[in-house]
Amino acid sequence: MASVFLTGGSGFLGGHLAETLVAAGHRVTASVRRTSDTRRLDRLELRKTELDLGVEGGPGAAAALAGCAAVVHCGALTRARNESEFMAVNAVGTRRLADAAAEAGVRRFVFISSLAARGPDGAAGPVSPYGRSKAEAEAALASVPGSMEVAVLRPGGVYGPRDADLLPLFRLAARGWTVIPRSHAPLQPVYVADVVSAVLAALDAEPAPLPLPIAGAERHSWGALARALMAAVDRPGRVLRLPPALFLAAGALSEPAARLTGKAPAFDRRQARDLSVYAWTCDIESSRRVLDPWRPRVGIEDGLARTAEWYRRKGWL
Repeated sequence: MASVFLTGGSGFLGGHLAETLVAAGHRVTASVRRTSDTRRLDRLELRKTELDLGVEGGPGAAAALAGCAAVVHCGALTRARNESEFMAVNAVGTRRLADAAAEAGVRRFVFISSLAARGPDGAAGPVSPYGRSKAEAEAALASVPGSMEVAVLRPGGVYGPRDADLLPLFRLAARGWTVIPRSHAPLQPVYVADVVSAVLAALDAEPAPLPLPIAGAERHSWGALARALMAAVDRPGRVLRLPPALFLAAGALSEPAARLTGKAPAFDRRQARDLSVYAWTCDIESSRRVLDPWRPRVGIEDGLARTAEWYRRKGWL
């Protein structure tokens, strides 16, 4: 088993990765920021080290990377006040970490990018500051000197236990309402455990020259998602289809309100467009070949049911 350096371990996907890496017998060093909630990591047999990818000259990764065979770089900003913040962490921070890893002799660098780096279906490239920052990070990794092998994974919409972003939809559904956009754009969400298994496969698979899309096996309509959500909370209800303009207005209104508090908005125009306007689907056949025997195993009905059950156990729902 390898010694793995993990970033983003206190987050949603990173927390699942930390648990699975430790359970698989890997020796894990998890980087955390000073403000990170580390309670889940504290229960695992791993080492923590402080690292802030957005701060040049701050606590560095060089010492922690010594002796590590692999890096799983999951840490990123998904919300920010402006594009500069996204770039500082997601692009510049990734390049800084990769350079340190290459210098330390790390064999494999697995980068958790996003379909946003490709852009929505039919687009010529990323259409948001977040997507552009992820695309910049991928470009930076392509030019890292040395023999370090780089694997880039591009998950679509990841959901599952501990995901706070979808919790409001579950709570509404439990009250008898399912709110979805009036959109014909298809969905291809991926359950968190399927992303984790793809990451573990990428630690040992042959290097791929192109980013690997990671998504569920099937594409769904918003109507199908609404039915699966109602089944997950075991309550029939009414489906409220809102026009995209309302989602976009809500995102636009939240941004100035967030600026007054100095915090990143919980819901902004990018997220509104991603939900109500764009389609985010991909062909995962190349990923299945490279990461063999990986394949997505959890369908949307089963995945939403598992998520709802976890919410209930924790008192979130």
